Amino acid sequence: MNWRANLIIVIVVVLAVGIMLWGRSSAEEKAPPLGGAGRTWMAGVDATIYSDYIWRGLHKYDTSVSPSAYVRFPSFCIKAVGIAETGEDGGMGEVDASFEYFFSVRQLDFSAGYIFYAYDESPYSNTSELFGTVSWKTGTPIYPSLELYWDVDEADALYGRVGVTYADHIESLSYKLMATLGAATDNFPETYFLVSESGLIDFEISFSMTIPVSEQISFRPFGGYSALVNDNIGDLVKDDSNGYGGASIHITF
Repeated sequence: MNWRANLIIVIVVVLAVGIMLWGRSSAEEKAPPLGGAGRTWMAGVDATIYSDYIWRGLHKYDTSVSPSAYVRFPSFCIKAVGIAETGEDGGMGEVDASFEYFFSVRQLDFSAGYIFYAYDESPYSNTSELFGTVSWKTGTPIYPSLELYWDVDEADALYGRVGVTYADHIESLSYKLMATLGAATDNFPETYFLVSESGLIDFEISFSMTIPVSEQISFRPFGGYSALVNDNIGDLVKDDSNGYGGASIHITF
């Protein structure tokens, strides 16, 4: 049985287990309200500006603006994100639509879902990904995570990353420090970096804080550093390491 079949089986099993656990939990107790006034759903919009938009070690866009909107329920979320470069030569680079299903088992938080990338003024081709993630609630501010993305269309490749996050708060202000290390099968760098090279791809460290403005509005400044750790890939790109920063406004309804 090849790796594609194995991955499909894993995703199906994760979804099936999650549905059974969520169904049993729902039968035992009413889902907690997310949006206030007894609502079990919540909607929100974001407006984010990036000094540079970095995606898995790839410098995709220069200074960019990214609007997004989502609707979240107790066990799943539907989201759309746009990314547009600023300046005279800018324009809408891409629009990403995603569906994410999530559940918890003891100290583990799981999610699985689908992302569609629609590119416009960009050298990349439209593609789709299936993904799964897991993070471990250790009972401390530090928790590890694992993410796996399978491009089922254009690249037909796997990209995964491990991470560790330190998350805490000071009164109403919360902050997060995160470090990740990514790796991929050879079709991923061949599609996005034009070199067939499996193994480690990128390292990233980032910091963000969330500052509440009101019950429905929050402000989030952030910054980070991303670097390609594969020398064969780094030699072929203009920017193999990038610092970036930005801020976003988040409004919930």
